[in-house]
Amino acid sequence: MAFYTAFAVAVTVVYVTVPAAYMPVWAVIGLSSAGAVLLGVQLHGPAHRWPWYVLAGALLSFTVGDAYYSFQVQYLHAAIPFPSPTDGFYLLTYPLLALGLYGLARYRWAGHDLPALLDALLFTAGLALPVWVFLVQPLTRAANMTWEQRAVSLAYPLGDVLVLMLLARLIAAGPGTRGNRSLQLLMVGTVALLGVDITYGILRLNGTWQAGTALDVGWIVFHAAWALAALHPSMAELTALRPREPSLLPARPRLVMLGLATLSAPVVLLHEALSGGTRDGAAIAAFSALMFLLVLLRLGGMVVAHRTAVAREQTLRTATGALVAAQSPRDIAAACDRAVSTLFGPDSAHASALMPALPDTAHGPQRAATRIVSVAELGPAAAARLRGLDTALACPMVPPDRPPGGDLPGVLVAAGPLKRLTEIQGPLESLAAHAGLAMERIGLREEVSRRENEAYFRTLVRNTSDVILIVDDDDTVRYASPSARAVFRVEPTGAVLPELVGSRDRERARQALETLRADGSPETHDHWWVTRDSARTEVEVRCSDLRSEPTVAGIVVTLRDVTEQRQLEHELTQRAFHDALTGLPNRTLLLERVERALLRGRREPALTCLLFIDLDDFKMVNDTLGHPAGDLLLMAVGERLSGTLRRTDTAARLGGDEFAVLMEDAHEPVDAELLAAQILQTLSRPVRLLEDSVSVSASVGVATALDSSNADELLQHADLALYAAKAAGKRQWRRFRPPLHERVVRRHELQERMAAIVGNGGFALRYQPVVDLATEEVVGFEALLRWPDDPRGTVPTELFVALAEETGQIASLGAWVLRNAAAGAAGLQASASGPAPYISVNVSARQFREADFVDQVRAALHTPGLRPGSLQLELTETVLMRRDKQIDSVVQAVKDLGVRIAVDDFGTGFSGLRYLREFPVDVLKIDKSYIDDITADARQFALVEGIVRIADTLGLDVIAEGIETPEQWAMLTAMDCRFGQGFLFSRPLVSDQAAALLEGPPPGRGP
Repeated sequence: MAFYTAFAVAVTVVYVTVPAAYMPVWAVIGLSSAGAVLLGVQLHGPAHRWPWYVLAGALLSFTVGDAYYSFQVQYLHAAIPFPSPTDGFYLLTYPLLALGLYGLARYRWAGHDLPALLDALLFTAGLALPVWVFLVQPLTRAANMTWEQRAVSLAYPLGDVLVLMLLARLIAAGPGTRGNRSLQLLMVGTVALLGVDITYGILRLNGTWQAGTALDVGWIVFHAAWALAALHPSMAELTALRPREPSLLPARPRLVMLGLATLSAPVVLLHEALSGGTRDGAAIAAFSALMFLLVLLRLGGMVVAHRTAVAREQTLRTATGALVAAQSPRDIAAACDRAVSTLFGPDSAHASALMPALPDTAHGPQRAATRIVSVAELGPAAAARLRGLDTALACPMVPPDRPPGGDLPGVLVAAGPLKRLTEIQGPLESLAAHAGLAMERIGLREEVSRRENEAYFRTLVRNTSDVILIVDDDDTVRYASPSARAVFRVEPTGAVLPELVGSRDRERARQALETLRADGSPETHDHWWVTRDSARTEVEVRCSDLRSEPTVAGIVVTLRDVTEQRQLEHELTQRAFHDALTGLPNRTLLLERVERALLRGRREPALTCLLFIDLDDFKMVNDTLGHPAGDLLLMAVGERLSGTLRRTDTAARLGGDEFAVLMEDAHEPVDAELLAAQILQTLSRPVRLLEDSVSVSASVGVATALDSSNADELLQHADLALYAAKAAGKRQWRRFRPPLHERVVRRHELQERMAAIVGNGGFALRYQPVVDLATEEVVGFEALLRWPDDPRGTVPTELFVALAEETGQIASLGAWVLRNAAAGAAGLQASASGPAPYISVNVSARQFREADFVDQVRAALHTPGLRPGSLQLELTETVLMRRDKQIDSVVQAVKDLGVRIAVDDFGTGFSGLRYLREFPVDVLKIDKSYIDDITADARQFALVEGIVRIADTLGLDVIAEGIETPEQWAMLTAMDCRFGQGFLFSRPLVSDQAAALLEGPPPGRGP
């Protein structure tokens, strides 16, 4: 700049003192100014270069016009007409200057700066009025000028006004000319241009203009000032974006200039009034109205700016309160996000985030500078947090009055429209500063808490039961917590750590420490035994490499005494996998060993066999001798099983009185069969329990891997085999065969069919008459349950009744029979013309043990139409054999309701005659197996006759079952057997047939 300044001064001196060098000197001045602009662009690299290129073009256009003029006058001695091509180049300068200044103003502020535009228009209008009155208006009235001359003459001042307006707009877009020398030089050059152009216009108007006078120095100043403006480093700031916050009042210099501009109209009006009359009143009024309107708009903008400032101040106050109450960085981020959302408003897409210091601003004197950044520069993670917006404002979280230096706590990044970001930059910087203070406050609080925690944990280490050691590189213990003496029985400080553990673990301890140092892993885990004074302590070890920590500088070894824990784990494992009573493996451990045995059997020629064992009549031992005796019996069975097996076999208790034996390494299935027979023989020996000796038997089911593909199937087959052994009788064993599975499948299908029929009440009742053998009259009916009509076939009664007993469905099935039999009997009694027949219903032993059985009987007796005393319940001898207080009380309650009790199938069980005396029985029903042979076997006849005589003596009625021939009827009648039933009289009938039987002749025929 100094060189160009000296150059410009020298050229100006030559221009003034050497008139002959007018033309080349002027060309040098113009070309050098344009070249200086281009050089300044290359040196300082502004963000946007094209405005400066346009300004260089304007200077070049002015130079070309002036060079043409000087060449014509100085060398050709030609008269220059007005207008001429020179004026064209001169006038081209103004739009180029205006375009260049517009570009500078455009990039100086994002969006539309309405206050700056209003100030520029107001200032321009104030200066344009005297130009219009004193220069433009006289040109329009000049009589000796053509319209082309008048238009060109008018274009010069109007171009100056245009340039002045855009320069004012550029100045208003920033903080004025303060601090920017380049802008000051542009203003000097523009003022010089404006003054010379106005003077040139006046001289042209008066016809006194001459080239080469001192007035030309003004244009030299114009060229030099604009060239120096481009060469100054501050020229790069003119196209750099500057933040602006709406201000309540313009700066004082600007306010003075605007005030002077608004006084231009009164001053011009006063001048014309003093000069003898007002000639330009219309122009003065128009400019006054325009400036008045601009002032009103400016005042309105100031009101809006005031309201915006108040709202933002309230937002910052709210955010400050939230930041003061924040307890964590998350609370600070939430408070900042709410404040940013309020500052942006609902109409602008925005996002905000608290981030660490940006890489290029984390250190150095510029670390606290707020700047506009591209979101893409922040990385994909930050871009995702900022919702994919393009531009963001990064505000360092430090107070503006804090001196440079120190670490930057973070940056508040707000993304949104560029214009909006520049408007709210001030509030965002204030918010970031408060957020930084809140971060520092939280950091200080955490530091205080950390120090308190250090003291707290120091106390814990001194009092904890865990042993904490710090070991140096030579395995020497540098520090040991007070609890170490209790574990090592000696003071470990100064000792070599591997020497403190048991002899078996010393080498492993040494290798663990060496591996930790060599591999660089953060920590290792192990278990060591510490042996001192014949005491062995198992410790859990964790080694952490903290050699890089200045406060530790060693390996931290933490020891925890886990001796009691390991003992407890062993006990819990024993309980989890063994039976608590017998000590044998339980089902879980058995299944695990079965799985392993099957896997080994696939690799080796060994056969895996499984035996399920179930004790016969174990419940009777519990009921008669008590549960303690039952437990002793189970323990004795477990001991005998264990003593019978090989060491490779496994005896397990599955639960209750069920045991299992896993036989491994068998050669043939017969080995398992022999073992089953041996087990039955071993368990058949009497067992001494307390003061009693008990004989126990068992049933065994055998399954082998030959018929099973997996463990579940092997267990299922063993269970099926056990079921077959139970069905075959006591003290039996059975091995699984494929047909057994088929029978079980059919049984399962039958069970499902029966469950469906029970659910919908689809069974059928048949009624078989009971006849008075002497009179042949029907005295009652026995209700018999039958399988309903089914496309898949009929199921025999004894089969599905037995299945119902086994599955527990007999209770619901029996209740259904009792209810429907009572209803059927009521219908038969209503249709009988003679004495009302009774109804006899079979009841299982399980029904007698149902809690609501008496209520079921009572409900049946209340069936509408059923005559009192006409219900008879048939029991089997099994009920008599297993009678107890509960059965006695139920039978007595039923008797109290007026129900008769009959013993069904008498003679097939093992009941004694004392049961007939002690049990409240009313009727004996002699089983059909006794009746079949009375016509051919005299002893059988005598036996039946004896039963009839005994019943008569006890006052019991007798019913003979299964009478099929007249001869049987005659013999029973002869021995005074009063009642009978059988196919001779009638097969089981449906209810309509039974009603017809009551109306017709007697069903039998005389003997």
